[in-house]
Amino acid sequence: MRQEIKRAFVLLPAAFLVNTGIGILNFSLVFYMRDIFNSSFSTIGWFSSLWAFSYFIGCFALHNLSRKIGAHRSIAISSIGMVFIVLAMLFSKTVILMFVLYGLFGFITALFWPPIMGWLSLGLEGAELNRIMGYFNLSWSMGLVLSPYLGGLLLEANLYYPLFFVTGIYGFLSIALILVPIVISSIISQRTISTKDLSVSDRSTPLRYIAWLGNFTGYIVFGVIMFVFPLYAREELFFKESSIGLLLLFRALFSTFLFIVAGKVNWWHFNKTFMLVIQILMIVIVLIFPYAQSWISFFIVLSLFGILFAGGYSSSIFHGVSGSIHREKRMAIHESVLTVGVIIGATGGGEIYQHWGMTAAFNSAAAAAFLTLIIQIIILGFQHRTNYILRSSLENIEKNIYANRNNKDAPIL
Repeated sequence: MRQEIKRAFVLLPAAFLVNTGIGILNFSLVFYMRDIFNSSFSTIGWFSSLWAFSYFIGCFALHNLSRKIGAHRSIAISSIGMVFIVLAMLFSKTVILMFVLYGLFGFITALFWPPIMGWLSLGLEGAELNRIMGYFNLSWSMGLVLSPYLGGLLLEANLYYPLFFVTGIYGFLSIALILVPIVISSIISQRTISTKDLSVSDRSTPLRYIAWLGNFTGYIVFGVIMFVFPLYAREELFFKESSIGLLLLFRALFSTFLFIVAGKVNWWHFNKTFMLVIQILMIVIVLIFPYAQSWISFFIVLSLFGILFAGGYSSSIFHGVSGSIHREKRMAIHESVLTVGVIIGATGGGEIYQHWGMTAAFNSAAAAAFLTLIIQIIILGFQHRTNYILRSSLENIEKNIYANRNNKDAPIL
Protein backbone atom coordinates (compact mmCIF):
# COMPACT_ATOMS: atom_id res chain seq x y z
CA MET A 1 0.00 0.00 0.00
CA ARG A 2 1.40 3.41 -0.98
CA GLN A 3 2.33 5.75 1.84
CA GLU A 4 -0.11 8.42 0.56
CA ILE A 5 -3.00 5.91 0.80
CA LYS A 6 -2.01 4.91 4.33
CA ARG A 7 -1.93 8.57 5.37
CA ALA A 8 -5.35 9.17 3.83
CA PHE A 9 -6.72 6.07 5.57
CA VAL A 10 -5.94 7.68 8.95
CA LEU A 11 -6.23 11.41 8.29
CA LEU A 12 -9.50 11.60 6.34
CA PRO A 13 -11.60 9.95 9.11
CA ALA A 14 -9.79 12.19 11.62
CA ALA A 15 -10.81 15.29 9.66
CA PHE A 16 -14.40 14.03 9.56
CA LEU A 17 -14.57 13.44 13.33
CA VAL A 18 -12.90 16.73 14.28
CA ASN A 19 -15.19 18.78 12.07
CA THR A 20 -18.26 16.90 13.27
CA GLY A 21 -17.32 17.93 16.80
CA ILE A 22 -16.58 21.52 15.76
CA GLY A 23 -19.88 21.74 13.87
CA ILE A 24 -21.91 20.48 16.82
CA LEU A 25 -20.05 22.75 19.22
CA ASN A 26 -20.34 25.89 17.10
CA PHE A 27 -24.04 25.33 16.45
CA SER A 28 -25.03 24.37 19.98
CA LEU A 29 -23.00 27.04 21.78
CA VAL A 30 -24.98 29.78 20.03
CA PHE A 31 -28.12 28.58 21.85
CA TYR A 32 -26.20 27.47 24.96
CA MET A 33 -24.90 31.00 25.55
CA ARG A 34 -28.35 32.45 24.92
CA ASP A 35 -30.26 30.08 27.21
CA ILE A 36 -27.75 29.41 30.01
CA PHE A 37 -26.15 32.87 30.30
CA ASN A 38 -28.86 35.02 28.63
CA SER A 39 -26.23 36.57 26.33
CA SER A 40 -27.22 39.23 23.79
CA PHE A 41 -26.98 38.73 20.02
CA SER A 42 -23.89 40.92 19.77
CA THR A 43 -22.21 39.10 22.70
CA ILE A 44 -22.85 35.76 21.01
CA GLY A 45 -21.41 37.18 17.78
CA TRP A 46 -18.21 38.23 19.56
CA PHE A 47 -18.11 34.90 21.41
CA SER A 48 -18.41 32.94 18.16
CA SER A 49 -15.71 35.01 16.48
CA LEU A 50 -13.32 34.47 19.40
CA TRP A 51 -12.90 30.83 18.40
CA ALA A 52 -12.03 31.93 14.87
CA PHE A 53 -9.72 34.74 16.02
CA SER A 54 -7.83 32.40 18.36
CA TYR A 55 -7.49 29.90 15.52
CA PHE A 56 -6.10 32.68 13.30
CA ILE A 57 -3.46 33.51 15.94
CA GLY A 58 -2.68 29.83 16.44
CA CYS A 59 -2.02 29.25 12.73
CA PHE A 60 1.02 31.52 12.98
CA ALA A 61 2.03 31.08 16.62
CA LEU A 62 2.04 27.25 16.48
CA HIS A 63 3.43 26.81 12.96
CA ASN A 64 7.04 26.29 14.06
CA LEU A 65 5.99 24.00 16.92
CA SER A 66 4.02 21.71 14.60
CA ARG A 67 7.00 21.52 12.23
CA LYS A 68 9.34 20.55 15.07
CA ILE A 69 7.18 17.86 16.66
CA GLY A 70 5.79 16.50 13.38
CA ALA A 71 2.27 16.42 12.00
CA HIS A 72 1.35 13.10 13.66
CA ARG A 73 2.14 14.40 17.16
CA SER A 74 0.63 17.78 16.41
CA ILE A 75 -2.82 16.49 15.50
CA ALA A 76 -2.83 14.03 18.44
CA ILE A 77 -1.97 16.80 20.94
CA SER A 78 -4.68 18.98 19.41
CA SER A 79 -7.32 16.26 19.82
CA ILE A 80 -6.36 15.58 23.44
CA GLY A 81 -6.49 19.29 24.21
CA MET A 82 -9.98 19.54 22.71
CA VAL A 83 -11.23 16.82 25.10
CA PHE A 84 -10.15 18.71 28.22
CA ILE A 85 -11.35 22.10 26.96
CA VAL A 86 -14.87 20.86 26.12
CA LEU A 87 -15.04 19.05 29.48
CA ALA A 88 -14.12 22.32 31.20
CA MET A 89 -16.95 24.08 29.34
CA LEU A 90 -19.43 21.69 30.95
CA PHE A 91 -18.39 22.93 34.40
CA SER A 92 -18.05 26.61 33.49
CA LYS A 93 -20.30 28.91 35.50
CA THR A 94 -19.37 32.31 34.03
CA VAL A 95 -19.45 33.95 30.60
CA ILE A 96 -15.84 35.10 31.00
CA LEU A 97 -14.61 31.54 31.55
CA MET A 98 -16.60 30.37 28.51
CA PHE A 99 -14.87 33.07 26.44
CA VAL A 100 -11.46 31.91 27.68
CA LEU A 101 -12.18 28.23 27.02
CA TYR A 102 -13.63 28.85 23.56
CA GLY A 103 -10.58 30.93 22.73
CA LEU A 104 -8.31 28.08 23.86
CA PHE A 105 -10.34 25.65 21.78
CA GLY A 106 -9.81 27.73 18.65
CA PHE A 107 -6.12 28.18 19.41
CA ILE A 108 -5.40 24.47 19.81
CA THR A 109 -7.26 23.51 16.61
CA ALA A 110 -4.44 25.32 14.78
CA LEU A 111 -2.31 22.31 15.69
CA PHE A 112 -4.71 20.16 13.70
CA TRP A 113 -5.86 21.71 10.40
CA PRO A 114 -2.73 23.18 8.73
CA PRO A 115 -0.55 20.14 9.64
CA ILE A 116 -3.14 17.64 8.40
CA MET A 117 -3.58 19.50 5.09
CA GLY A 118 0.14 19.89 4.57
CA TRP A 119 0.72 16.22 5.42
CA LEU A 120 -2.01 14.98 3.07
CA SER A 121 -0.78 17.02 0.08
CA LEU A 122 2.90 16.17 0.62
CA GLY A 123 4.63 15.28 -2.65
CA LEU A 124 1.46 15.50 -4.78
CA GLU A 125 0.74 17.70 -7.80
CA GLY A 126 -1.79 17.97 -10.61
CA ALA A 127 -4.45 15.26 -10.79
CA GLU A 128 -3.21 13.46 -7.65
CA LEU A 129 -3.26 16.70 -5.65
CA ASN A 130 -6.76 17.50 -6.88
CA ARG A 131 -7.98 14.00 -6.01
CA ILE A 132 -6.60 13.92 -2.46
CA MET A 133 -7.82 17.48 -1.75
CA GLY A 134 -11.22 16.44 -3.08
CA TYR A 135 -11.31 13.51 -0.63
CA PHE A 136 -10.18 15.83 2.16
CA ASN A 137 -12.91 18.38 1.38
CA LEU A 138 -15.42 15.54 1.26
CA SER A 139 -14.34 14.21 4.68
CA TRP A 140 -14.51 17.47 6.63
CA SER A 141 -17.65 18.67 4.84
CA MET A 142 -19.44 15.41 5.68
CA GLY A 143 -18.81 16.33 9.31
CA LEU A 144 -20.70 19.57 8.75
CA VAL A 145 -23.52 17.72 7.01
CA LEU A 146 -24.34 15.72 10.13
CA SER A 147 -23.41 18.11 12.92
CA PRO A 148 -26.05 20.90 12.78
CA TYR A 149 -29.05 18.58 12.71
CA LEU A 150 -27.52 16.26 15.29
CA GLY A 151 -26.68 19.26 17.46
CA GLY A 152 -30.27 20.49 17.16
CA LEU A 153 -31.68 17.13 18.25
CA LEU A 154 -29.30 16.97 21.21
CA LEU A 155 -30.17 20.54 22.23
CA GLU A 156 -33.90 19.79 22.21
CA ALA A 157 -33.25 16.85 24.54
CA ASN A 158 -30.88 18.69 26.90
CA LEU A 159 -28.67 21.77 26.59
CA TYR A 160 -25.66 19.87 27.94
CA TYR A 161 -25.92 16.82 25.67
CA PRO A 162 -24.01 18.36 22.71
CA LEU A 163 -20.99 19.03 24.95
CA PHE A 164 -21.03 15.47 26.30
CA PHE A 165 -21.29 14.08 22.79
CA VAL A 166 -18.39 16.19 21.48
CA THR A 167 -16.24 15.13 24.42
CA GLY A 168 -16.89 11.49 23.49
CA ILE A 169 -15.94 12.08 19.84
CA TYR A 170 -12.64 13.75 20.71
CA GLY A 171 -11.85 11.16 23.38
CA PHE A 172 -12.25 8.34 20.85
CA LEU A 173 -10.20 10.23 18.25
CA SER A 174 -7.38 10.93 20.72
CA ILE A 175 -7.02 7.24 21.54
CA ALA A 176 -7.07 6.35 17.82
CA LEU A 177 -4.44 8.95 16.90
CA ILE A 178 -2.13 7.59 19.61
CA LEU A 179 -2.58 3.91 18.69
CA VAL A 180 -2.85 3.94 14.88
CA PRO A 181 0.64 5.39 14.15
CA ILE A 182 2.08 2.66 16.39
CA VAL A 183 0.29 -0.07 14.41
CA ILE A 184 0.93 1.56 11.00
CA SER A 185 4.31 3.13 11.72
CA SER A 186 5.11 3.79 8.05
CA ILE A 187 2.59 6.65 7.87
CA ILE A 188 4.76 8.70 10.22
CA SER A 189 7.73 8.88 7.85
CA GLN A 190 7.45 12.18 6.03
CA ARG A 191 9.59 12.95 3.01
CA THR A 192 11.49 16.08 3.87
CA ILE A 193 12.35 18.54 1.14
CA SER A 194 15.91 18.04 0.07
CA THR A 195 18.44 20.63 -1.03
CA LYS A 196 17.80 19.55 -4.58
CA ASP A 197 14.09 20.20 -4.15
CA LEU A 198 14.73 23.66 -2.73
CA SER A 199 16.86 24.60 -5.72
CA VAL A 200 13.78 24.26 -7.93
CA SER A 201 11.98 27.57 -8.23
CA ASP A 202 8.56 27.80 -6.65
CA ARG A 203 5.91 27.39 -9.35
CA SER A 204 2.98 28.78 -7.36
CA THR A 205 0.20 30.35 -9.37
CA PRO A 206 -0.59 34.07 -8.84
CA LEU A 207 -4.28 33.13 -9.13
CA ARG A 208 -4.10 32.04 -5.50
CA TYR A 209 -4.66 35.67 -4.45
CA ILE A 210 -8.07 36.05 -6.07
CA ALA A 211 -8.94 32.50 -4.97
CA TRP A 212 -8.15 33.41 -1.36
CA LEU A 213 -10.22 36.58 -1.67
CA GLY A 214 -13.18 34.62 -3.00
CA ASN A 215 -12.93 32.18 -0.10
CA PHE A 216 -12.69 35.16 2.26
CA THR A 217 -16.06 36.40 0.99
CA GLY A 218 -17.64 32.97 1.32
CA TYR A 219 -16.61 32.77 4.96
CA ILE A 220 -17.97 36.23 5.77
CA VAL A 221 -21.38 34.98 4.65
CA PHE A 222 -20.71 31.64 6.36
CA GLY A 223 -20.07 33.49 9.64
CA VAL A 224 -23.43 35.27 9.41
CA ILE A 225 -25.27 32.06 8.50
CA MET A 226 -23.69 29.87 11.18
CA PHE A 227 -23.57 32.26 14.15
CA VAL A 228 -26.30 34.87 13.57
CA PHE A 229 -28.97 33.27 11.38
CA PRO A 230 -29.79 30.43 13.87
CA LEU A 231 -30.80 32.95 16.55
CA TYR A 232 -32.83 34.98 14.03
CA ALA A 233 -34.60 31.82 12.83
CA ARG A 234 -35.53 30.78 16.38
CA GLU A 235 -36.29 34.18 17.93
CA GLU A 236 -38.19 35.80 15.03
CA LEU A 237 -39.34 32.97 12.76
CA PHE A 238 -39.97 30.48 15.62
CA PHE A 239 -38.13 27.58 13.98
CA LYS A 240 -37.10 24.70 16.24
CA GLU A 241 -33.39 24.02 16.79
CA SER A 242 -33.62 20.75 14.87
CA SER A 243 -35.35 22.52 11.93
CA ILE A 244 -32.58 25.11 11.82
CA GLY A 245 -30.00 22.36 12.03
CA LEU A 246 -31.70 20.55 9.14
CA LEU A 247 -31.42 23.69 6.99
CA LEU A 248 -27.71 23.91 7.74
CA LEU A 249 -27.44 20.18 7.02
CA PHE A 250 -28.70 20.75 3.47
CA ARG A 251 -26.31 23.67 3.07
CA ALA A 252 -23.43 21.37 3.94
CA LEU A 253 -24.85 18.50 1.85
CA PHE A 254 -24.82 20.59 -1.32
CA SER A 255 -21.30 21.76 -0.49
CA THR A 256 -20.26 18.14 -0.17
CA PHE A 257 -21.81 17.32 -3.55
CA LEU A 258 -19.78 20.10 -5.17
CA PHE A 259 -16.60 18.89 -3.43
CA ILE A 260 -17.16 15.44 -4.97
CA VAL A 261 -17.60 16.94 -8.45
CA ALA A 262 -14.62 19.29 -8.06
CA GLY A 263 -12.39 16.36 -7.10
CA LYS A 264 -13.23 14.51 -10.33
CA VAL A 265 -12.93 17.31 -12.92
CA ASN A 266 -10.17 19.82 -13.60
CA TRP A 267 -11.64 22.40 -15.99
CA TRP A 268 -11.86 24.88 -13.11
CA HIS A 269 -8.14 24.72 -12.42
CA PHE A 270 -6.43 28.08 -13.12
CA ASN A 271 -9.76 29.38 -14.47
CA LYS A 272 -10.17 33.10 -13.72
CA THR A 273 -13.71 33.21 -15.10
CA PHE A 274 -14.82 30.44 -12.73
CA MET A 275 -13.65 32.44 -9.71
CA LEU A 276 -15.30 35.69 -10.83
CA VAL A 277 -18.61 34.01 -11.68
CA ILE A 278 -18.73 32.44 -8.21
CA GLN A 279 -18.14 35.87 -6.67
CA ILE A 280 -20.91 37.51 -8.71
CA LEU A 281 -23.40 34.74 -7.92
CA MET A 282 -22.45 34.96 -4.24
CA ILE A 283 -23.45 38.63 -4.22
CA VAL A 284 -26.82 37.80 -5.83
CA ILE A 285 -27.59 34.97 -3.38
CA VAL A 286 -26.74 37.09 -0.33
CA LEU A 287 -28.98 39.91 -1.56
CA ILE A 288 -31.86 37.44 -2.03
CA PHE A 289 -31.42 35.81 1.40
CA PRO A 290 -33.31 38.41 3.54
CA TYR A 291 -36.44 37.95 1.41
CA ALA A 292 -36.70 34.26 2.33
CA GLN A 293 -39.22 33.66 5.11
CA SER A 294 -40.42 30.06 4.86
CA TRP A 295 -38.44 26.90 5.58
CA ILE A 296 -38.57 25.89 1.89
CA SER A 297 -37.25 29.26 0.69
CA PHE A 298 -34.36 29.07 3.17
CA PHE A 299 -33.64 25.53 1.97
CA ILE A 300 -33.29 26.76 -1.64
CA VAL A 301 -31.13 29.78 -0.80
CA LEU A 302 -28.87 27.90 1.63
CA SER A 303 -28.42 25.03 -0.83
CA LEU A 304 -27.33 27.45 -3.56
CA PHE A 305 -24.99 29.14 -1.13
CA GLY A 306 -23.54 25.73 -0.23
CA ILE A 307 -22.61 25.12 -3.88
CA LEU A 308 -20.95 28.52 -4.29
CA PHE A 309 -19.21 28.22 -0.93
CA ALA A 310 -17.67 24.87 -1.89
CA GLY A 311 -16.54 26.24 -5.26
CA GLY A 312 -14.71 29.11 -3.59
CA TYR A 313 -13.15 26.85 -0.96
CA SER A 314 -11.96 24.28 -3.51
CA SER A 315 -10.39 27.01 -5.61
CA SER A 316 -8.63 28.51 -2.59
CA ILE A 317 -7.14 25.28 -1.30
CA PHE A 318 -6.07 23.97 -4.74
CA HIS A 319 -4.51 27.18 -6.04
CA GLY A 320 -2.95 27.80 -2.64
CA VAL A 321 -0.83 24.64 -2.64
CA SER A 322 -0.41 24.02 -6.38
CA GLY A 323 3.25 24.41 -7.34
CA SER A 324 4.31 25.36 -3.82
CA ILE A 325 7.22 23.78 -1.95
CA HIS A 326 5.94 25.04 1.43
CA ARG A 327 2.57 23.31 1.70
CA GLU A 328 1.87 23.66 5.42
CA LYS A 329 2.70 27.37 5.35
CA ARG A 330 0.33 27.91 2.42
CA MET A 331 -2.39 26.02 4.25
CA ALA A 332 -1.84 28.25 7.27
CA ILE A 333 -2.44 31.28 5.02
CA HIS A 334 -5.53 29.64 3.50
CA GLU A 335 -6.92 28.91 6.97
CA SER A 336 -6.06 32.39 8.24
CA VAL A 337 -7.87 34.10 5.37
CA LEU A 338 -11.06 32.11 5.86
CA THR A 339 -10.84 32.64 9.62
CA VAL A 340 -10.73 36.42 9.21
CA GLY A 341 -13.85 36.06 7.08
CA VAL A 342 -15.63 34.13 9.86
CA ILE A 343 -14.60 36.76 12.42
CA ILE A 344 -15.99 39.59 10.30
CA GLY A 345 -19.19 37.66 9.55
CA ALA A 346 -19.85 36.63 13.16
CA THR A 347 -18.95 39.88 14.93
CA GLY A 348 -20.15 42.28 12.23
CA GLY A 349 -23.27 40.25 11.57
CA GLY A 350 -24.09 40.02 15.28
CA GLU A 351 -23.64 43.75 15.88
CA ILE A 352 -25.60 44.76 12.78
CA TYR A 353 -28.41 42.31 13.56
CA GLN A 354 -28.58 43.61 17.14
CA HIS A 355 -29.00 47.24 16.01
CA TRP A 356 -30.50 47.17 12.50
CA GLY A 357 -31.89 43.70 11.83
CA MET A 358 -31.17 40.67 9.68
CA THR A 359 -31.71 42.38 6.32
CA ALA A 360 -29.01 44.91 7.12
CA ALA A 361 -26.64 42.12 8.15
CA PHE A 362 -26.96 40.33 4.81
CA ASN A 363 -26.88 43.55 2.80
CA SER A 364 -23.60 44.42 4.53
CA ALA A 365 -22.20 41.00 3.64
CA ALA A 366 -23.24 41.57 0.01
CA ALA A 367 -21.48 44.96 0.04
CA ALA A 368 -18.30 43.30 1.34
CA ALA A 369 -18.56 40.69 -1.43
CA PHE A 370 -18.97 43.40 -4.07
CA LEU A 371 -15.92 45.29 -2.77
CA THR A 372 -13.94 42.05 -2.87
CA LEU A 373 -15.03 41.51 -6.49
CA ILE A 374 -13.64 44.93 -7.42
CA ILE A 375 -10.32 44.09 -5.73
CA GLN A 376 -10.19 40.74 -7.57
CA ILE A 377 -10.68 42.49 -10.93
CA ILE A 378 -7.96 45.03 -10.10
CA ILE A 379 -5.52 42.26 -9.14
CA LEU A 380 -6.27 40.35 -12.36
CA GLY A 381 -5.76 43.52 -14.40
CA PHE A 382 -2.44 44.18 -12.72
CA GLN A 383 -1.31 40.56 -13.24
CA HIS A 384 -2.33 40.68 -16.91
CA ARG A 385 -0.41 43.91 -17.45
CA THR A 386 2.65 42.53 -15.64
CA ASN A 387 2.53 39.33 -17.70
CA TYR A 388 2.18 41.34 -20.91
CA ILE A 389 5.22 43.48 -20.07
CA LEU A 390 7.23 40.42 -19.08
CA ARG A 391 6.21 38.54 -22.22
CA SER A 392 7.07 41.53 -24.44
CA SER A 393 10.46 41.88 -22.76
CA LEU A 394 11.25 38.20 -23.29
CA GLU A 395 10.21 38.43 -26.96
CA ASN A 396 12.45 41.46 -27.46
CA ILE A 397 15.37 39.63 -25.86
CA GLU A 398 14.79 36.65 -28.14
CA LYS A 399 14.65 38.91 -31.20
CA ASN A 400 17.90 40.64 -30.22
CA ILE A 401 19.63 37.32 -29.65
CA TYR A 402 18.42 36.06 -33.02
CA ALA A 403 19.48 39.28 -34.79
CA ASN A 404 22.94 39.24 -33.18
CA ARG A 405 23.40 35.61 -34.15
CA ASN A 406 22.45 36.33 -37.75
CA ASN A 407 24.84 39.28 -37.90
CA LYS A 408 27.61 37.10 -36.53
CA ASP A 409 26.96 34.28 -39.01
CA ALA A 410 26.61 36.54 -42.07
CA PRO A 411 29.50 36.40 -44.56
CA ILE A 412 31.93 39.33 -44.49
CA LEU A 413 31.88 41.10 -47.85
